[in-house]
Amino acid sequence: MTDYLTLVNQRHPISPSFRDTIELVEVAGVDSVYRVEKKTAEAFYALKKGLQEKGVIIGADSGYRSVRHQEKLMADFIAAYGEEYALKTVAKPGTSEHHTGLAMDIIPMVDGAWVNENDDLLKQPEVFRIIHEALPDYGFILRYPKGKEAVTGYSYEPWHIRYIDDIAIAKEIFRRGITLEEYLERTQSD
Repeated sequence: MTDYLTLVNQRHPISPSFRDTIELVEVAGVDSVYRVEKKTAEAFYALKKGLQEKGVIIGADSGYRSVRHQEKLMADFIAAYGEEYALKTVAKPGTSEHHTGLAMDIIPMVDGAWVNENDDLLKQPEVFRIIHEALPDYGFILRYPKGKEAVTGYSYEPWHIRYIDDIAIAKEIFRRGITLEEYLERTQSD
């Protein structure tokens, strides 16, 4: 059975057996087809429809990544940008949320064109405000919020969403402005 609250980050690598607990399905992305966990895909399509009704169009830009894929991604970033930048930007293999199949990167369409470069995505605060406000209604959270870099270990990524399969918890995380780490820490100490 899938544990939708599984924490995967730099301090909590994914369990090698986690992949056995998920069923991956295909999601049509902007330029490719991605695989994500089945309930994550269903919730993504509902989120996409709900946002479209609000005038915001989103597309999938990433989904599940194997550890091997993450190794290649890290090597590509090191070759292109150097090791220091790569280690700040790309999760080490085994520590990426994308290994869970529960995380997705999304991109919006603005003025008829997909916005897919990180720097350009960061210039869309109003679009992402609408997206972020809608996430909890579909069981998603923004995984790397602004101002929480010390907690998550990653820079603000308005495009990185995580399915947790619990609307009430997603709404609590959003309302309180906390991260998955902070939520789990609080619930485990209760």
